[in-house]
Amino acid sequence: MSGVLKINITESEETLKKLLVAQKIAKHRERVQVLYLLVTNQAETVGHLATLTGHHRVTISRWLSQYRQG
Repeated sequence: MSGVLKINITESEETLKKLLVAQKIAKHRERVQVLYLLVTNQAETVGHLATLTGHHRVTISRWLSQYRQG
């Protein structure tokens, strides 16, 4: 199935929630939000993440690629 994500998120739901609240820069908050949505199973595909966050699917894919790289 196209768009299904294969990513291993090492942070827990609780950790991501704390990071989400602590972020002061909007761009950083949005990136943490994408990880949080994945960990909480609120989204399963790049397309769904794009719809929920209001960003293009290519942008979401780039963010996730950067996360995978560390």
